[in-house]
Amino acid sequence: MDMTRIRDRMVEHQLTRRGIGDRSVIEAMRTVPREKFVAPGFEEYAYDDAPLSIGEGQTISQPFIVALMLEKADLKAGDKVLEVGTGSGYASALMSRIARQIYSIERHERLALQARERFETLGYHNIDVRVGDGSKGWPEAAPFDAIVVSAAAPEVPSALKEQLDIGGRLIIPVGRSQEQRLKRVMRTGPAAFEEDDLGGVVFVPLIGEDAWTAAHPMYTATVPSPGTFASGPASLPNAQEKGMETTDKLPALPEGVLDHTEFQQRFWAVQRLSWIMFTLLLATCLLGLLGRGGPFSRQTLLLSDGSVDFPIISRWNAPEDMTVNFTASSEDRVFTVDAAFLQTFSVQGIDPPQKATFAREGRIGYVFPADPTGPTQIVFRLQTQLAGARRASIGLGGEVRSQSTFIFP
Repeated sequence: MDMTRIRDRMVEHQLTRRGIGDRSVIEAMRTVPREKFVAPGFEEYAYDDAPLSIGEGQTISQPFIVALMLEKADLKAGDKVLEVGTGSGYASALMSRIARQIYSIERHERLALQARERFETLGYHNIDVRVGDGSKGWPEAAPFDAIVVSAAAPEVPSALKEQLDIGGRLIIPVGRSQEQRLKRVMRTGPAAFEEDDLGGVVFVPLIGEDAWTAAHPMYTATVPSPGTFASGPASLPNAQEKGMETTDKLPALPEGVLDHTEFQQRFWAVQRLSWIMFTLLLATCLLGLLGRGGPFSRQTLLLSDGSVDFPIISRWNAPEDMTVNFTASSEDRVFTVDAAFLQTFSVQGIDPPQKATFAREGRIGYVFPADPTGPTQIVFRLQTQLAGARRASIGLGGEVRSQSTFIFP
């Protein structure tokens, strides 16, 4: 399986087409092998537009939400960055390709050790991993140019705000369940902060002293002791087997963006407009077949005294012909139609002209001279008047038939 090609397709379809434009983020997403950060056996799903379970009730976020958070963090080459919620290590790996130094905190020791091992294998040496309470941050390494939090807190922890450098950016989901909002907090002064709402999201909870606690009725996870550093893979026996077993039991959480970015809204508006234009174009093509002269636009009514070629599909304010064919007769021939028919089609001319015209019981009658020598064809030149479905009664001699027609607006 060509993961490089799949990775490029992910960047094109899931990121750039949805508005991610930061070149450093795009390049990092093209470079970091996401398949190395999922559980064994799940590599083929690594680039799906969805989160994946990584065990311990945690997920690796969908690529788009990761890219969105990094773009909003506005990372620079010389930045020192704190990530709260190492998880699989994928976001830390991406940030390490952009920023100078990454500090990452994870409360689950098994996940922290797995992430550390991945960093060493891939040669990402500018990432430090700690096991601890992420809601308290990493004060020894502060201040940070950016902080990215990959779990939702009930409110922005004050410790994280205090560890921002002046001009620093904090990206964090805030709220519970379906009410979470992705926030960007910028420190503009020693005690001054500006906050932006980036839209609705769904993340796993941030467990910690300044976040959701272990006693909270919604969350029952245990908070580890802060300050413990991930040592090495030797302290994690059978980590691969345990991780795989947990992954099989835990469904992927519906983590990701709920609200849509302005770019997405514009894209979908253009998409809807394109479909409308395509539908109108298709309708125009169909009308070319169904309108005047089209193979399905007319119907021939057979009566004992002849036949009537009648337009059953027309276009509004367009010319139409109705052809009446009389059989040979030594008596004058009579064609009748509802008076209401003239509200739908106005008669512009008759060729050859009628001998006489009369009105009787709400019907209009046209009298044509007898011709015992052979059939006679009469052409009514019509002009459509009213759009919509109409119905008319048409008669030759004493026989009457009902006929429906539809005029497109």
